[in-house]
Amino acid sequence: MTLNDIVTQLKYGELRSVASKDDMDAMLTYINLAMVALYGRFKISRKEQIINLEDNISLYTLNDDIMSIEAVYNEVEEVSLNEDDDVFGVFTPSYDTLQVPNASTGTQLSVLYVANPISAVYDTDDATTLSQTIRLPKQLLEPLLHYIGYRAHGSMNGDIKAENNTHYMRYEASCRRILDAGLIRIDVVPRNVNKQEGISDAND
Repeated sequence: MTLNDIVTQLKYGELRSVASKDDMDAMLTYINLAMVALYGRFKISRKEQIINLEDNISLYTLNDDIMSIEAVYNEVEEVSLNEDDDVFGVFTPSYDTLQVPNASTGTQLSVLYVANPISAVYDTDDATTLSQTIRLPKQLLEPLLHYIGYRAHGSMNGDIKAENNTHYMRYEASCRRILDAGLIRIDVVPRNVNKQEGISDAND
């Protein structure tokens, strides 16, 4: 699915009565917001970051596309996350930082996380940007459009509140139908297993 596919759907569908249908910057903003919402809800992209630990260094920067950590493993087993009573656990003092109190040079941690989407871009001087691929399963096009309708109508004043609420309800209903039908499978990273098994299962 391309950016142009989504823009065309919006112009003749959810945004046909909204001024932003003629504003590419506005539509791009709504598309990117909707992508973040759907990537978080359906855990569309999972990634792994390997952290090489060093003595006397307890804070490590996480990848900038991180949305949420699912599990952390050392070479042998899963490591507890944000559990104050575990002296061998790790912590997240901020969304993009992993704290490892007992870091030791020569050891590694594997951080399995849900990743944010790559933001769509548009260049008014380069029409080919409309042909860029939007990495979203086609079965999620409907909730994407409803989420954009919800945000776009919600930004307007006047008696548009009912339309805004309608789009949000349609978005929620569409997400539930997709989950109930099994069109998107949200895997759960296994707990208390060998690191390599966890990584393999998470990336299947």
